[in-house]
Amino acid sequence: MQTLRVRQVPWANPVATGLREALRAENERGRGPSALPVREDDGNDIAVFLIAYELATGQPVGCGGLRLLGPTHADIDSIYVLPYARWSGVSQAITEELTSWARVHGITAVGPDETLAQLNALRL
Repeated sequence: MQTLRVRQVPWANPVATGLREALRAENERGRGPSALPVREDDGNDIAVFLIAYELATGQPVGCGGLRLLGPTHADIDSIYVLPYARWSGVSQAITEELTSWARVHGITAVGPDETLAQLNALRL
């Protein structure tokens, strides 16, 4: 993958919304129709949301965010990389930015294992 630029954007950013919709569609592919209605996520508990762009083309290739679970605890949310860009370091760039943001903002525990170090284990 070419050089990336990772930007912080609002939850309601149209590009962010499109990437989350692509994630939802991919997750639902192959499942039968659900009897449960899909709950609309307002993003109120999202601490930060990031989009990774290819520097050369300006095209968005992935996204991810941190959902607050408490004052110093967050979970990774909506991490997604477009299929053509997977296995090229996009998710690593996003998780590194999430890790930096978490540390600067006093979040000491991320994810179910409550360690920032595990963010770097994500590879898409």
